[in-house]
Amino acid sequence: MRRIAVYVVFLFTSTINIQAEASNQPAGSILVTARDNPVISASLQRYISTQPQIQKVKVWIYFTDKEVFGESDYKRAVQERTAQFPQRALARKQKVKHEPVDFYDLPVSQNYLRQIESQGAKLAHPSRWLNAASFYVRPEQIEQIASLPFVKNVDLVRKYKIKPDPLEEVTKFRESTPLPSESYLLSYGPSFDQLNQLNVPAVHDLGYDGSGIILAMFDTGYRKDHPAFASAYAESRVLAEYDFIWEDGNTQNETGQDPSYQHSHGTNTWSIAGGEAPGNLYGPAYKAFFLVAKTEWVPAESTSEEDNWAAAAEWVDSIGGDIISSSLGYFGFDDGFSYTDADMNGDVAITTRAADLAAANGILVCNSAGNSGPNPGTITAPADADSIIAAGAVSSTGVIASFSSRGPTFDERLKPELVARGVSTYLAVASTLSYGSGNGTSYSCPLLAGCAALLWSARPTLTNMQVREALIGSADRSGTPDNTYGYGLPNLMTALNYAVIPGDINSDDKVTLADVVFQANYIFKPGAAIPIPVSSADVDCSGSVTLGDVVYMANRIFKAGPPACDHDFF
Repeated sequence: MRRIAVYVVFLFTSTINIQAEASNQPAGSILVTARDNPVISASLQRYISTQPQIQKVKVWIYFTDKEVFGESDYKRAVQERTAQFPQRALARKQKVKHEPVDFYDLPVSQNYLRQIESQGAKLAHPSRWLNAASFYVRPEQIEQIASLPFVKNVDLVRKYKIKPDPLEEVTKFRESTPLPSESYLLSYGPSFDQLNQLNVPAVHDLGYDGSGIILAMFDTGYRKDHPAFASAYAESRVLAEYDFIWEDGNTQNETGQDPSYQHSHGTNTWSIAGGEAPGNLYGPAYKAFFLVAKTEWVPAESTSEEDNWAAAAEWVDSIGGDIISSSLGYFGFDDGFSYTDADMNGDVAITTRAADLAAANGILVCNSAGNSGPNPGTITAPADADSIIAAGAVSSTGVIASFSSRGPTFDERLKPELVARGVSTYLAVASTLSYGSGNGTSYSCPLLAGCAALLWSARPTLTNMQVREALIGSADRSGTPDNTYGYGLPNLMTALNYAVIPGDINSDDKVTLADVVFQANYIFKPGAAIPIPVSSADVDCSGSVTLGDVVYMANRIFKAGPPACDHDFF
């Protein structure tokens, strides 16, 4: 987690003084930033010069400020914004931020937006996190817009080409074949293997099912009348939906608007994470609450725009969502105006920055690693973000899929973080209201997102990064990670008991006398329970677990001695 913390500070200090923000004492430097020179980016200028016939272009317009000047204005703006967030969102933010609402949460200036629109631009999506907004503009309008004193930068909105995942419908399943799943409480049907590979059924049998966690799906749309989602709707667990392409409240196909297969991929992924169809399919988090966002447009040769993803992430934050599952198989960028390989460093791409800002606000982001393997360095945005879980794909036997994108990132960080079943993954099929199987990291990602929701429902006091740490620490390659498998396949039963709080040796998510007893029993009583991980009992970071650690913990509990050290593995 140390790497992640360093990144967040680095990202924030690119626009705001982090120390001033943390103390909630604004200074001029955190409220106003200088205009770029030149204001119009080189990539946008190049795009316009090579596209002489283009009638309009979608651009990012970044602002120098939010029309909040001075400490009193800032405090008043924060107070007003705080009142607009649901309590659930504030509680999530409070876990990871000194102040739950800060500069990043303040809205973009409505005055600035109106002035841009008065120039003839059409607003697409504002972004409070980026202090920017995407607009459709005519090329001849850009110079005038860039001359406005509050415009910091004008840049091109990048478009991703989407590589579809192959889907194979399963037409027959031999019900008479004895299944290992019969020893568990739920009737998993063909979805058993992909869940058992992660030890999910054992956790379900303990009574955990994702309840209380809000899991957001980002995808192409969803066939809401599929039987796999019937219980979610019957129990009012689908809290909100939004179509960021057509800007309406319906994420299912609409006649005359969407191609017939538009909502297919999203139906697949949602069912994998949270479907509930006894005898056919269960997702790891089959009783979670859901937010469903339509962010991707899939007709042949079409593209998906990065501002949709960023807008959806902020929407999830504003509602109080906990986890984002983003199963998008990007393999290139449209029009030849793309990010470079060097930009896949966790700091540059808009979706990557939005993913890390979501993480900084307490949201756990799971994103498919991509289907561009087997060559190294094939991770693309936003999977290059360093505060998320990038999902690779393996077969039923745990062998990496040839298509699964490999790390490292351009700055040599390990990727992916985890893997799950992405070969013949069982899922809901939209076109026939039945079930099938498919291949892709698009399908391993919702398995891992569902696992995160399952774990978080069992340990609700954890932060997003502690959930991430427990999953990574539980994985079968956590001691020998690489850029093919990452840390490997997580084990949900191990993650359920994995200590992520320094000094919490018995993994009950608090530090008490019970931890000292657990520690002493482990050292002196043969056959006693073993800490997970064992290193959690090494509270003085001496490299071994001894009587000295018991004394150290006792001093901490009874004499307010120094806290247990943080081994900080991931």
